[in-house]
Amino acid sequence: MTVNLQGSRVLVTGAGGQLGGYLRQSLSGTGAEVIGTGSTARDGVDQVMDITDLDAVRATFERVRPSIVIHAAAFTDVDGAERTPEQAMAVNGDGARHVAIAANEAGAYLLGVGTDFVFAGDGGAPFDEDAPTRPVSVYGSTKLAGEEAILAANPDFAVARTAWLYGGAGKHFPRTVLTVIRDRGGIEVVYDEFGSPTFAGDLAEALVRLASRRGSGIFHLVNEGRTSRFELARTVARHAGLDPDLVRPISTPDFLAKFPLPARRPADSTLRNVRAAALGVTLPTWNDAAGRYAPKLASELGLSSSNA
Repeated sequence: MTVNLQGSRVLVTGAGGQLGGYLRQSLSGTGAEVIGTGSTARDGVDQVMDITDLDAVRATFERVRPSIVIHAAAFTDVDGAERTPEQAMAVNGDGARHVAIAANEAGAYLLGVGTDFVFAGDGGAPFDEDAPTRPVSVYGSTKLAGEEAILAANPDFAVARTAWLYGGAGKHFPRTVLTVIRDRGGIEVVYDEFGSPTFAGDLAEALVRLASRRGSGIFHLVNEGRTSRFELARTVARHAGLDPDLVRPISTPDFLAKFPLPARRPADSTLRNVRAAALGVTLPTWNDAAGRYAPKLASELGLSSSNA
């Protein structure tokens, strides 16, 4: 599906982050003028904007005058959110509200990025867009506050929830798996946590397609299918040219006894894409995505990918 955004000015928040770089790539062939914002000056950031400051957000929107906004900025440290809930809410909740207010005042269309962590994950998966939310972590609660603020600002706005996002230069699950295998010769991964692993490059393309359709309300955008953390890790290892048996299974209780974590994770937060699919917006399977990304990551980390 070719996207034509000729004449559009697209503002991407969090442009220097994991998803932001892929969004720039996906927007590059659409004809849109792209302005990236971030909390600090770095690659991909055209203008520094503190989303926790409503006046600063309004001033940026008045200068840029975007027609489309993709709100990718977020406090994504799940365990860090438990330690600093006020900071997480300032970014994920208040920050989203500020961006939504400014977008509405500017007459721009806003598409925010949400998370599977709005679900408890203790029954009912796979979740469609209308499933009841019940977050079990500070991160999930603050992201839910953000999506509610976006939709309250304008019912024509949208939030696209995603899950288990990976890709790019920062910390993410496949990078951790391959790094630990490289440095320690193996890794233990939980076998009883299930979800929808999603490659940020695929998500970025889907977000751009959805934004071009001006979809409203809640959407789920994930790579198709369901898997466990353990199977994802084995798949990444295999596509990286490594022995998948270097990934060893462990239960969540046993893992937490060894490595206590502050935040609860949903046991099964698998998402089902219903509403975006009805608009013709879908993503490839998670296995396909891992197969495309893992060899590149292996090369980046100095690992052999000859068997991938």
